[in-house]
Amino acid sequence: MFGPFLDYLKGKRVYLALSGGGLALVCHIGLLRFLEEQGIRVDKIFGSSAGAVIGGFFASGVNASRLHDAALDLEDPDRVFGKGSRRMFLRIVRNQIETRFSGSGFRHAAVYDNRRLESYIEESLVSMTGKAPLLGETERSFSAVSFDIGTGESLDSDSGRKTVFSTEDTPHVSLKDAIVASMSIPGLFMPKKIGGRYYIDGGTVEHLPIVSARDHWLTTRKNKREQLVIIAVDLGYLGETLNEKERISPIDMILYSFNIRGKQITQYSLLRVHEPERGCSVVLLKPRCYDINLTDFHKIPGALEKSYVNIRRQLAGDDFLGETEESIQNVKFLLGLNE
Repeated sequence: MFGPFLDYLKGKRVYLALSGGGLALVCHIGLLRFLEEQGIRVDKIFGSSAGAVIGGFFASGVNASRLHDAALDLEDPDRVFGKGSRRMFLRIVRNQIETRFSGSGFRHAAVYDNRRLESYIEESLVSMTGKAPLLGETERSFSAVSFDIGTGESLDSDSGRKTVFSTEDTPHVSLKDAIVASMSIPGLFMPKKIGGRYYIDGGTVEHLPIVSARDHWLTTRKNKREQLVIIAVDLGYLGETLNEKERISPIDMILYSFNIRGKQITQYSLLRVHEPERGCSVVLLKPRCYDINLTDFHKIPGALEKSYVNIRRQLAGDDFLGETEESIQNVKFLLGLNE
């Protein structure tokens, strides 16, 4: 059933690239479950935003079964995001009042306070692995994509660029901090401060980190004959639209715009990265089965099971590159490259 896909991986280096997607991050677990069932060895993991959460835990030694159980245990968004997580209006009003009386800074420029989220991630890492590891202490090589917005000063020539925290290059940064920096969606979460600089969500520059994966391979491959397969899970925009008859929160609008931009970035990236004739190919997977907002914790059980089924369906038979080829054709059409 999966013979063609497994044959395609033989003799090649295998990287994972896990995209952003808010609470749809649980859909990444279906791929990890599949990889463990098939005994597929992963050489390195790249995560952006939500993908950095699942990728970071997997890199630290947490297996798919444990991640599946932890996802099912998520029943109350207040436990992760703090009290009143669903009361957007009250949280926004409170932030505006606090900003009025407490002066400047990033703290109130977000719906959620990162402190509860950071505590939850750290507590979960300690519970599952026995410690809160540094990037240099993860069991598997891991990279988290973020965006550097500077020191918070008005003039900073080094700001405004993609930053990749990794096992190799930033081993002394904590895994928790790298994850939070990668998932700090502007407007929802405060920028994360690491080493005197502030970072925001990696999805602002690389929703699906396949360029980062390819660039790492190019600088570390042992010879020009070595080949790479990037198994990439995209949880982004699937063509859905917002319905004015439904309740639409500020979070819905922010994530919707992120998803649309992320799709365009990913399609253009595929043109650069999927070049089998040069040794690098992408197996693109889209397992997200329905819309799931940031506080829709009741949808997690269904998303876990259906995404796993979708992963198996997409990797079965000879058409495992179908999503990759369709996405490339779409962007070629948009750019007029099919003529």
